Amino acid sequence: MLKPMLKRRADKLSGGERKMLAIARVLMLDPKVLILDEPTANLAPQLADRLLREQVSGLGALGKAVLLVEQRARAALEIAAYTSVLVSGSIRMEGQPGELLDRQDFEELFLGAATSLSSASGSEANKV
Repeated sequence: MLKPMLKRRADKLSGGERKMLAIARVLMLDPKVLILDEPTANLAPQLADRLLREQVSGLGALGKAVLLVEQRARAALEIAAYTSVLVSGSIRMEGQPGELLDRQDFEELFLGAATSLSSASGSEANKV
């Protein structure tokens, strides 16, 4: 995705293009494990989908271990091999994405509607 931008200076790239450049720079080091904390944040929806489907899923195909923290849960589930759902910092559900989506309580838990799992303060952060 960066090839058309080879002749442009980094300071002339958009925010999404800079994010892709940052990921590319890290990949040049050939890491075995990558931790991607919301790589699609502030990206246009089309670019975010492309980044997840083509780039992040491609890393797994190359034998890289990828820990993905992502608010776009459905998109993350489409490319994940294994998923953990955190609620208020605790793992409340984990397994194969298809298995989790089939659970009746998945949406309720993920959207924070489960009253028995609510935190005392009422604020919950859910990530996949």
